[in-house]
Amino acid sequence: MINDILKEVEQYNTIIILRHRNPDPDAIGSQTGLAAILQEVFPQKNIYVTGIDLPVLNWIGQMQAIPDSTYKDSLVITVDTANARRIDNDGAYKNAAEVIKIDHHPNVDPFGDLNWVDDTFSSCAEMIFSFTEEINNFQLTKEIAAKLYSGIIGDTVRFLNGETSYRTLITSAKLAKTGINISEISLQEDQMSLEVARLEAYILNNVKITDSGFGYIIIRKDTLDKFNLNDGEIDHAVPLIGRIDKVKTWIVVSEKDLNRFRVNLRSKSISINGMAEKYGGGGHPLASGVYVGSIDRVKELITDMDNLNKEKLKA
Repeated sequence: MINDILKEVEQYNTIIILRHRNPDPDAIGSQTGLAAILQEVFPQKNIYVTGIDLPVLNWIGQMQAIPDSTYKDSLVITVDTANARRIDNDGAYKNAAEVIKIDHHPNVDPFGDLNWVDDTFSSCAEMIFSFTEEINNFQLTKEIAAKLYSGIIGDTVRFLNGETSYRTLITSAKLAKTGINISEISLQEDQMSLEVARLEAYILNNVKITDSGFGYIIIRKDTLDKFNLNDGEIDHAVPLIGRIDKVKTWIVVSEKDLNRFRVNLRSKSISINGMAEKYGGGGHPLASGVYVGSIDRVKELITDMDNLNKEKLKA
Protein backbone atom coordinates (compact mmCIF):
# COMPACT_ATOMS: atom_id res chain seq x y z
CA MET A 1 0.00 0.00 0.00
CA ILE A 2 2.80 2.43 0.83
CA ASN A 3 4.40 1.86 -2.57
CA ASP A 4 1.00 2.48 -4.20
CA ILE A 5 0.75 5.81 -2.37
CA LEU A 6 4.26 6.83 -3.44
CA LYS A 7 3.43 5.99 -7.05
CA GLU A 8 0.38 8.24 -6.87
CA VAL A 9 2.39 11.07 -5.30
CA GLU A 10 4.87 10.85 -8.17
CA GLN A 11 2.11 11.68 -10.67
CA TYR A 12 1.15 15.06 -9.20
CA ASN A 13 2.92 18.40 -8.94
CA THR A 14 0.66 19.62 -6.14
CA ILE A 15 -0.10 17.61 -2.99
CA ILE A 16 -2.40 18.98 -0.29
CA ILE A 17 -2.53 17.24 3.08
CA LEU A 18 -5.67 17.64 5.20
CA ARG A 19 -6.80 16.36 8.61
CA HIS A 20 -9.91 16.41 10.78
CA ARG A 21 -11.72 19.32 12.36
CA ASN A 22 -10.84 20.19 15.98
CA PRO A 23 -7.35 18.74 15.49
CA ASP A 24 -5.33 17.05 18.20
CA PRO A 25 -1.56 16.43 18.34
CA ASP A 26 -1.88 13.27 16.22
CA ALA A 27 -3.76 15.12 13.48
CA ILE A 28 -1.24 17.96 13.34
CA GLY A 29 1.79 15.71 13.85
CA SER A 30 0.85 13.23 11.14
CA GLN A 31 -0.26 15.99 8.75
CA THR A 32 2.86 18.16 9.04
CA GLY A 33 5.11 15.12 9.48
CA LEU A 34 3.90 13.55 6.25
CA ALA A 35 4.30 16.87 4.43
CA ALA A 36 7.91 17.13 5.60
CA ILE A 37 8.60 13.54 4.56
CA LEU A 38 7.18 14.00 1.08
CA GLN A 39 9.04 17.29 0.66
CA GLU A 40 12.30 15.46 1.46
CA VAL A 41 11.56 12.75 -1.08
CA PHE A 42 10.07 15.05 -3.74
CA PRO A 43 11.72 18.47 -3.25
CA GLN A 44 10.44 19.76 -6.60
CA LYS A 45 6.75 19.30 -5.71
CA ASN A 46 4.37 21.83 -4.15
CA ILE A 47 3.21 20.35 -0.86
CA TYR A 48 0.76 22.13 1.42
CA VAL A 49 -0.82 21.56 4.83
CA THR A 50 -4.02 23.43 5.47
CA GLY A 51 -6.99 23.69 7.81
CA ILE A 52 -8.15 25.93 10.63
CA ASP A 53 -5.05 27.22 12.41
CA LEU A 54 -4.95 26.16 16.06
CA PRO A 55 -2.35 28.29 17.91
CA VAL A 56 -2.29 25.92 20.90
CA LEU A 57 -0.71 23.28 18.61
CA ASN A 58 1.54 25.54 16.55
CA TRP A 59 4.54 24.12 18.39
CA ILE A 60 4.04 20.92 16.36
CA GLY A 61 3.44 22.59 12.99
CA GLN A 62 1.58 25.48 11.40
CA MET A 63 -1.02 25.56 8.66
CA GLN A 64 -0.86 27.33 5.31
CA ALA A 65 -3.62 29.35 3.62
CA ILE A 66 -4.18 28.37 -0.02
CA PRO A 67 -6.83 29.48 -2.53
CA ASP A 68 -9.50 27.00 -3.60
CA SER A 69 -8.07 27.01 -7.11
CA THR A 70 -5.01 25.14 -5.79
CA TYR A 71 -7.07 21.96 -5.49
CA LYS A 72 -7.66 21.64 -9.22
CA ASP A 73 -5.57 18.76 -10.66
CA SER A 74 -4.01 18.17 -7.23
CA LEU A 75 -3.62 15.09 -5.04
CA VAL A 76 -5.29 15.40 -1.64
CA ILE A 77 -4.14 13.16 1.21
CA THR A 78 -6.24 13.10 4.38
CA VAL A 79 -4.74 11.86 7.64
CA ASP A 80 -6.33 10.82 10.93
CA THR A 81 -9.84 11.42 9.55
CA ALA A 82 -12.41 8.64 9.81
CA ASN A 83 -15.18 10.08 7.67
CA ALA A 84 -15.52 12.69 4.95
CA ARG A 85 -17.73 15.05 6.95
CA ARG A 86 -14.93 15.50 9.50
CA ILE A 87 -12.37 16.75 6.97
CA ASP A 88 -11.29 20.26 7.97
CA ASN A 89 -12.12 21.82 4.62
CA ASP A 90 -15.01 23.75 3.13
CA GLY A 91 -15.44 21.22 0.33
CA ALA A 92 -12.79 22.57 -2.04
CA TYR A 93 -10.93 19.26 -1.72
CA LYS A 94 -13.64 17.66 -3.87
CA ASN A 95 -12.08 19.45 -6.87
CA ALA A 96 -8.88 17.44 -6.47
CA ALA A 97 -8.02 14.86 -9.10
CA GLU A 98 -7.57 12.17 -6.45
CA VAL A 99 -8.01 11.65 -2.71
CA ILE A 100 -5.94 9.26 -0.59
CA LYS A 101 -7.12 8.40 2.92
CA ILE A 102 -4.57 7.43 5.60
CA ASP A 103 -6.20 6.63 8.93
CA HIS A 104 -6.12 4.42 12.01
CA HIS A 105 -9.83 4.57 12.95
CA PRO A 106 -12.34 1.84 12.00
CA ASN A 107 -12.99 2.20 8.28
CA VAL A 108 -16.66 3.15 8.37
CA ASP A 109 -16.29 5.60 5.46
CA PRO A 110 -13.70 4.60 2.82
CA PHE A 111 -14.06 7.95 1.06
CA GLY A 112 -10.64 7.92 -0.63
CA ASP A 113 -9.88 6.79 -4.14
CA LEU A 114 -7.10 4.93 -2.35
CA ASN A 115 -7.54 3.98 1.30
CA TRP A 116 -4.76 2.94 3.67
CA VAL A 117 -6.65 2.27 6.90
CA ASP A 118 -5.34 0.12 9.75
CA ASP A 119 -6.95 0.39 13.18
CA THR A 120 -4.26 -1.74 14.81
CA PHE A 121 -2.03 1.33 14.96
CA SER A 122 -2.07 3.50 18.07
CA SER A 123 -2.09 6.69 16.03
CA CYS A 124 -1.87 8.00 12.51
CA ALA A 125 1.61 9.29 13.35
CA GLU A 126 2.71 5.71 14.01
CA MET A 127 1.42 4.79 10.55
CA ILE A 128 3.35 7.66 8.98
CA PHE A 129 6.54 6.43 10.62
CA SER A 130 6.01 2.99 9.07
CA PHE A 131 5.66 4.86 5.78
CA THR A 132 9.23 6.18 6.15
CA GLU A 133 10.62 2.68 6.64
CA GLU A 134 9.41 1.69 3.17
CA ILE A 135 11.19 4.57 1.42
CA ASN A 136 14.60 3.59 0.10
CA ASN A 137 17.51 5.42 1.75
CA PHE A 138 15.21 7.80 3.61
CA GLN A 139 16.95 9.64 6.44
CA LEU A 140 14.60 10.56 9.28
CA THR A 141 15.33 14.08 10.51
CA LYS A 142 14.86 15.33 14.07
CA GLU A 143 12.22 17.77 12.84
CA ILE A 144 10.10 14.98 11.34
CA ALA A 145 10.70 12.68 14.31
CA ALA A 146 9.51 15.35 16.75
CA LYS A 147 6.25 15.80 14.85
CA LEU A 148 5.54 12.06 14.73
CA TYR A 149 6.53 11.50 18.36
CA SER A 150 4.19 14.34 19.38
CA GLY A 151 1.36 12.62 17.53
CA ILE A 152 2.01 9.24 19.10
CA ILE A 153 2.18 10.44 22.70
CA GLY A 154 -0.84 12.66 22.07
CA ASP A 155 -3.10 9.82 20.95
CA THR A 156 -1.78 7.33 23.50
CA VAL A 157 -1.86 9.96 26.28
CA ARG A 158 1.86 9.37 26.79
CA PHE A 159 1.48 5.56 26.44
CA LEU A 160 -1.37 5.36 28.95
CA ASN A 161 -4.23 4.01 26.84
CA GLY A 162 -5.01 0.54 25.51
CA GLU A 163 -3.91 1.26 21.93
CA THR A 164 -0.28 1.38 23.07
CA SER A 165 1.50 -1.72 21.75
CA TYR A 166 4.97 -3.21 21.45
CA ARG A 167 5.13 -1.67 17.96
CA THR A 168 4.20 1.72 19.42
CA LEU A 169 7.06 1.59 21.91
CA ILE A 170 9.56 0.38 19.31
CA THR A 171 8.49 3.16 16.94
CA SER A 172 8.81 5.74 19.71
CA ALA A 173 12.27 4.47 20.60
CA LYS A 174 13.38 4.81 16.97
CA LEU A 175 12.05 8.37 16.89
CA ALA A 176 13.82 9.15 20.17
CA LYS A 177 17.05 7.76 18.74
CA THR A 178 17.20 10.71 16.31
CA GLY A 179 18.03 12.94 19.27
CA ILE A 180 14.69 14.68 19.79
CA ASN A 181 14.03 16.05 23.27
CA ILE A 182 11.36 13.59 24.42
CA SER A 183 11.06 15.23 27.83
CA GLU A 184 10.43 18.64 26.32
CA ILE A 185 7.75 17.24 24.00
CA SER A 186 6.01 15.46 26.88
CA LEU A 187 6.10 18.60 29.01
CA GLN A 188 4.71 20.61 26.09
CA GLU A 189 1.74 18.24 25.82
CA ASP A 190 1.25 18.08 29.58
CA GLN A 191 1.38 21.77 30.45
CA MET A 192 -1.76 23.87 30.59
CA SER A 193 -2.75 27.50 30.79
CA LEU A 194 -4.17 28.97 33.97
CA GLU A 195 -7.55 29.08 32.23
CA VAL A 196 -7.46 25.32 31.57
CA ALA A 197 -6.39 24.70 35.18
CA ARG A 198 -9.46 26.59 36.37
CA LEU A 199 -11.64 24.60 33.96
CA GLU A 200 -10.25 21.35 35.36
CA ALA A 201 -11.05 22.54 38.88
CA TYR A 202 -14.59 23.29 37.74
CA ILE A 203 -14.93 19.83 36.18
CA LEU A 204 -13.75 18.05 39.34
CA ASN A 205 -16.16 20.12 41.44
CA ASN A 206 -19.14 19.45 39.19
CA VAL A 207 -18.66 16.02 37.61
CA LYS A 208 -21.44 13.52 38.20
CA ILE A 209 -20.67 9.81 38.56
CA THR A 210 -23.39 7.16 38.40
CA ASP A 211 -23.43 3.89 40.33
CA SER A 212 -22.36 2.08 37.15
CA GLY A 213 -19.11 4.06 36.97
CA PHE A 214 -20.16 6.49 34.24
CA GLY A 215 -18.89 10.04 34.70
CA TYR A 216 -20.19 13.08 32.88
CA ILE A 217 -20.27 16.85 32.89
CA ILE A 218 -22.22 19.31 30.76
CA ILE A 219 -20.60 22.72 30.33
CA ARG A 220 -23.09 25.19 28.90
CA LYS A 221 -21.97 28.04 26.67
CA ASP A 222 -22.37 30.79 29.27
CA THR A 223 -20.18 28.85 31.69
CA LEU A 224 -17.61 27.88 29.07
CA ASP A 225 -17.25 31.50 27.96
CA LYS A 226 -16.19 32.50 31.48
CA PHE A 227 -13.02 30.43 31.20
CA ASN A 228 -11.75 32.43 28.20
CA LEU A 229 -10.23 29.36 26.55
CA ASN A 230 -8.35 29.38 23.28
CA ASP A 231 -9.52 27.01 20.54
CA GLY A 232 -8.47 23.47 21.34
CA GLU A 233 -7.69 24.04 25.02
CA ILE A 234 -10.77 22.26 26.33
CA ASP A 235 -9.37 19.01 24.88
CA HIS A 236 -6.64 19.12 27.50
CA ALA A 237 -9.26 18.59 30.21
CA VAL A 238 -11.05 15.65 28.58
CA PRO A 239 -8.89 12.86 30.16
CA LEU A 240 -9.29 14.31 33.66
CA ILE A 241 -12.46 12.46 34.74
CA GLY A 242 -10.85 9.14 33.79
CA ARG A 243 -8.26 9.57 36.52
CA ILE A 244 -10.99 8.93 39.11
CA ASP A 245 -10.72 5.26 40.11
CA LYS A 246 -14.48 4.60 40.17
CA VAL A 247 -14.98 5.87 36.62
CA LYS A 248 -15.11 3.31 33.79
CA THR A 249 -16.47 5.49 30.99
CA TRP A 250 -17.02 9.24 30.79
CA ILE A 251 -18.07 12.11 28.58
CA VAL A 252 -17.29 15.81 28.51
CA VAL A 253 -20.10 17.83 26.90
CA SER A 254 -19.28 21.40 25.85
CA GLU A 255 -21.77 23.80 24.27
CA LYS A 256 -19.58 25.73 21.84
CA ASP A 257 -22.55 27.35 20.08
CA LEU A 258 -26.13 27.69 21.26
CA ASN A 259 -27.70 24.20 21.25
CA ARG A 260 -24.71 22.66 19.48
CA PHE A 261 -22.93 20.33 21.86
CA ARG A 262 -19.57 18.73 21.31
CA VAL A 263 -19.33 15.41 23.15
CA ASN A 264 -16.02 13.71 23.88
CA LEU A 265 -16.54 10.06 24.83
CA ARG A 266 -13.80 8.15 26.66
CA SER A 267 -13.42 4.72 28.26
CA LYS A 268 -10.86 2.69 30.14
CA SER A 269 -11.91 -0.67 28.68
CA ILE A 270 -15.56 -0.69 27.50
CA SER A 271 -15.96 -0.06 23.76
CA ILE A 272 -17.83 3.23 23.21
CA ASN A 273 -17.33 4.01 19.51
CA GLY A 274 -20.60 2.21 18.70
CA MET A 275 -22.38 4.65 20.97
CA ALA A 276 -20.74 7.58 19.19
CA GLU A 277 -21.82 6.14 15.82
CA LYS A 278 -25.40 5.79 17.07
CA TYR A 279 -25.47 9.57 17.58
CA GLY A 280 -23.76 10.40 14.29
CA GLY A 281 -20.12 10.44 15.37
CA GLY A 282 -17.34 7.89 15.56
CA GLY A 283 -13.78 7.18 16.58
CA HIS A 284 -11.85 4.55 18.49
CA PRO A 285 -13.24 1.92 20.85
CA LEU A 286 -11.88 3.90 23.82
CA ALA A 287 -11.95 7.46 22.45
CA SER A 288 -14.69 8.87 20.25
CA GLY A 289 -16.60 12.05 19.58
CA VAL A 290 -19.86 13.40 18.25
CA TYR A 291 -21.79 16.66 17.87
CA VAL A 292 -25.31 16.69 19.27
CA GLY A 293 -27.98 19.26 18.34
CA SER A 294 -30.06 19.57 21.53
CA ILE A 295 -29.79 19.20 25.30
CA ASP A 296 -32.53 16.55 25.19
CA ARG A 297 -30.38 14.50 22.82
CA VAL A 298 -27.43 14.95 25.19
CA LYS A 299 -29.55 13.58 28.04
CA GLU A 300 -30.49 10.57 25.90
CA LEU A 301 -26.79 9.93 25.28
CA ILE A 302 -26.07 10.15 29.01
CA THR A 303 -28.80 7.57 29.72
CA ASP A 304 -27.47 5.28 26.99
CA MET A 305 -23.90 5.51 28.30
CA ASP A 306 -25.03 4.70 31.83
CA ASN A 307 -27.03 1.73 30.54
CA LEU A 308 -24.00 0.53 28.57
CA ASN A 309 -21.99 0.46 31.79
CA LYS A 310 -24.80 -1.37 33.61
CA GLU A 311 -24.89 -4.02 30.88
CA LYS A 312 -21.15 -4.58 31.19
CA LEU A 313 -21.46 -4.90 34.98
CA LYS A 314 -24.04 -7.71 34.51
CA ALA A 315 -21.91 -9.56 31.94
